Amino acid sequence: MKRSNFKFYVLAASLALFTACSDDEIDVVIDDEVIEEPAPEEPAPEEPAPEEPLTFQDMESDWVRLTIMTEGNLDVMRADTGEIKYSVASTLAEGERYYMSNSGRYQIAVDRAGGKVRFFDSGIVNHDDHGHEYEAKWANAELTSVLPTHFASSGGHILIFNDGDGSISYINEAQLEIPSYQPETFQLQGTVAHHGAGFRLDNGMFVATFKNTNEPGGIPQMVKFIESDGTVIEDNGGVEVVGIHGDAVNGQFGIFGSTDGIILVDNQSNIDLIPNIDGLNGESGNWIGTVKGHDKSNLFFGRSRNFGVFMIDPSTKSMSNIYAGADVANAMFSFDGDYFLVHTTDNRVLVFDGKTGSAITDRTVEMANIPSLAAKSAKSEMESLSAMEELSPVLVSATKFLYVLAPNRAQIKVLKIDTLEHVHTIELDVPVMSIMKNGFYIEGEQHGEHDH
Repeated sequence: MKRSNFKFYVLAASLALFTACSDDEIDVVIDDEVIEEPAPEEPAPEEPAPEEPLTFQDMESDWVRLTIMTEGNLDVMRADTGEIKYSVASTLAEGERYYMSNSGRYQIAVDRAGGKVRFFDSGIVNHDDHGHEYEAKWANAELTSVLPTHFASSGGHILIFNDGDGSISYINEAQLEIPSYQPETFQLQGTVAHHGAGFRLDNGMFVATFKNTNEPGGIPQMVKFIESDGTVIEDNGGVEVVGIHGDAVNGQFGIFGSTDGIILVDNQSNIDLIPNIDGLNGESGNWIGTVKGHDKSNLFFGRSRNFGVFMIDPSTKSMSNIYAGADVANAMFSFDGDYFLVHTTDNRVLVFDGKTGSAITDRTVEMANIPSLAAKSAKSEMESLSAMEELSPVLVSATKFLYVLAPNRAQIKVLKIDTLEHVHTIELDVPVMSIMKNGFYIEGEQHGEHDH
């Protein structure tokens, strides 16, 4: 009996021990699950800092300059900062007209009455992917001729037509920085004094107006090609009109305004006439006598005093009216040719696409008065046509922005061209007479650290 009881106790103890061991193993598993640490959570991404809005200084190129005319001075201002970089004491002749070379470097001062053409060097040199800045100054080169009048510039080549004897003067812009360089004047065979015009095409040929000496008056009737050495090609293409005024060139093509339509020439030595469209005719104020072109646009634009602005397409030999108002004060391409701008006598600015002629936007903009504007309508037709070619002294266009001289002449308002939104005001130390554009536009980082 004791033995049986003993066996029972031994069996019971063994079961208890087995159970205890099993419980310990289960506890270890449970303990492992309890002490297991959770995986660390990924930190929440930081909210990006809000972008600073672009300022005018961010958007405008370092290389855009405004040349500001004050009494006895030409001041070259860096447009994006308003800093006057150079101030050049200058004797400014009365009636002298200023035209920008198409590179943006020079202002060409044409003194018709004084028989002089001078070249103001802004010091801003465009090397396409970068620029250089040198001291602003008057170039050594100077042209003396008889009544230098009409200016044209394309591809770095400048032509001045001299009304006093019908000659043309050629200036290679790249050579103007050479102290010994001087312009070259060609006395053309078969020409006479007249109020003419001319330009250089990209094939090196010149084209200029010629007068039919049997016709009275001082305006020409035909155009002819001229070799690079000044030799006249005696062929007017069979195109002869009552009168010609104004020209424009884009390198491949060139046009002349006329009483009978647009005279079109090209670098293949062709001369054609695009006839007037409905409304245009040879009567005073009804024909296109002022035209504009740009090296980077395939289109030209022309103005009739009474019928507004016309788009001229040389590839289709056609024209169309894009603004019919008789109130155009001035018209111009933007610096890079992307836009064409029309300024009316009530200070409305209209923006057109310079490559298609499509209207983009318009608005009325407060600006300084143009003193001679009111008197233009009282002049003779030729004087009125010449006045229409004058560049605006209160409104200039860069690539992305318009610069407008305010009514007080002590501020320059800056507008985005494509919206005409006012984005900035440049404060001037003293009231100024007029503003002109120099320099050029480059996207992105802009540095002048080059050896050439």
